[in-house]
Amino acid sequence: MPTPTTDSDTNANIKAIYTERSSTYGASSFHPRQAKEYIHRANLKPGDSVLDLACGTGLVTILAKQHVGPAGRVIGIDISPGMLDVARKKTSELGLDIEYLEHDITDLDALPLGEFDIVTCASALLLLQEPLLAIEHWAALLVPNGRLLVDVMIERNVIAPAILTKIGPLVGRSLRWSGAWVESEDSLRQLFTDAGLTVEEVYASEVYETRDYQVEDGPDIFEKTVTNPMFRVFGEPDVREKAKELFVEEFKGRAGPHGVVREEVKFYMGIARKESKQ
Repeated sequence: MPTPTTDSDTNANIKAIYTERSSTYGASSFHPRQAKEYIHRANLKPGDSVLDLACGTGLVTILAKQHVGPAGRVIGIDISPGMLDVARKKTSELGLDIEYLEHDITDLDALPLGEFDIVTCASALLLLQEPLLAIEHWAALLVPNGRLLVDVMIERNVIAPAILTKIGPLVGRSLRWSGAWVESEDSLRQLFTDAGLTVEEVYASEVYETRDYQVEDGPDIFEKTVTNPMFRVFGEPDVREKAKELFVEEFKGRAGPHGVVREEVKFYMGIARKESKQ
């Protein structure tokens, strides 16, 4: 099973960021809605075996267990101990039997090959340095005709990441991830194909959230954005003033004729199958 190379500093950063976010993760309205879409598309049956990667606070994991029932097996894996603490607490309160593991989702050699009917990875593929190797790695864990469900955010529709990605080179900072390889639905489709999987469906999700901002909101949005651990590097003292100036300028340029900047949160969702001959 091919194993992607990992960057220990990147993993440490992601671990720290998501542990810090663990107490409020899921409060955003789109995360629970996205989890429900995963379960709907997974078409789970009683007794299925499910592996939920980057399981976070258990939004997909818990729903999966409720669908597969006592005869089914569900494992959730995440790199953040804080996220897993929340997931375990919720699982215990619901009286469910779910196994949670703290681990890097790109290095799962300890898991048995060909054991899982469904593998899911919600809101995490963009964080990986080598998404193709990750997909190949996960495919090896599927049973023949098992299915993999993943997503990638359509970043151009989400104001802060899109602007920070653009201005990053001008201030010597970058996001902790790169969505540069995602140009359209075909990008995810090609990723599946290159990994040797059969594409069942790739589609743009519904719009989970819509926010309208006034053009004069730019400075406040920058200030709020850089308090988020995902984007805090743009608020560091040596770059903050320049980053804010560039952010506000770009924000103004995105305004429509009535001075409104619209943000839409949506994803490319992908479902692929491992053929029985693999």
